[in-house]
Amino acid sequence: MLDAERKPGPATAFEGAPVLGTPPVQNVMELAWGMWASGVIQAAAKLGIADSVGEEPVHVDELADEIGADAGALSRLMRALSAYGVYRQLGPGRYEHTEASRAMRSDAPVRIGDVIQTGSYWGWQMWAKLDESVRTGECAFRATYGKDLFSYFAEDDNEAGAATLRGYAAQSVAMHPALVGGLDLAGARTVVDVGGGHGSLLRALLEANPDLRGILFDRAHTIERADPVLSTGALADRCELEAGDCLVEVPKADVYLFRQVLHMWEDEMCVQALGNVAKVAEPGSRVILLEQLISDPPANPWDALMDLHMLLVMDGRERTAEEYAELFDRAGLRYRGVTETGTPLRLIEATAGD
Repeated sequence: MLDAERKPGPATAFEGAPVLGTPPVQNVMELAWGMWASGVIQAAAKLGIADSVGEEPVHVDELADEIGADAGALSRLMRALSAYGVYRQLGPGRYEHTEASRAMRSDAPVRIGDVIQTGSYWGWQMWAKLDESVRTGECAFRATYGKDLFSYFAEDDNEAGAATLRGYAAQSVAMHPALVGGLDLAGARTVVDVGGGHGSLLRALLEANPDLRGILFDRAHTIERADPVLSTGALADRCELEAGDCLVEVPKADVYLFRQVLHMWEDEMCVQALGNVAKVAEPGSRVILLEQLISDPPANPWDALMDLHMLLVMDGRERTAEEYAELFDRAGLRYRGVTETGTPLRLIEATAGD
């Protein structure tokens, strides 16, 4: 029987797999087999297994009835999940929660079940085309669907779009305490969250800074789904919702935030958006990007993987601090530096000219 609190990791994820050579060879093979492990976890999230397992152990037959699955196939999936320590197997067909499976529940503090489903089917397709994108330098998503990711969500697959936005929101909320703590807004009167989505970051900032006013700025179809607390609730008197396109114009404010917006675009679009800020910003106004940074050699796999993800799905890329400084300079802004936040995102700051 497995250790009840076993934590899967790179050294144990494929314990028992065929040994195909020296440790370096085996490590490469285990990375390649990682797709199988990802499939197991994503299936569990999509089936909603974690919410259907209660405080008491459950038999797989009962669980299959609860989630509408084939009992035999579900038994095989649960066996794999228990092999990774996500569930604890008490005997043939009987399972109970572990800390890992509880973390996948919809009522967990961080909704990782939503995060896991961010990529959905289109994500699997895109990563299978990585070799093509590396050969051509072209965005696999646009080549496959003939449109960009968000147009696809709006026009073809609202369900995938909704799942992706739920995943983005869950990731964002998990980082809010660190980001809000790292953003010094003392003395600022108005902050505009450019491309701010439904406004979760802006809400957190307004709640933490009672003298601050905010503007949530995004496309009309996004603004229509803004957090009700910002539109009609407790923060409505300190928040404006404005529909628009930062590639055309931006509102006037003291602080301009771009959270994971520029990494979706090629350089010229970034310069255009930042240049629109430079046109309207008063001297000394702050422009703060919340983005991942890449380095050579890479500081960690996550930044490098996100850079490839942007190649595959958005025509964008992750950048070095020096590359962001160059974009600021081209847009007529003065680069000020980078602040670590303790999250994958850094605060990359510039000011409007004197």
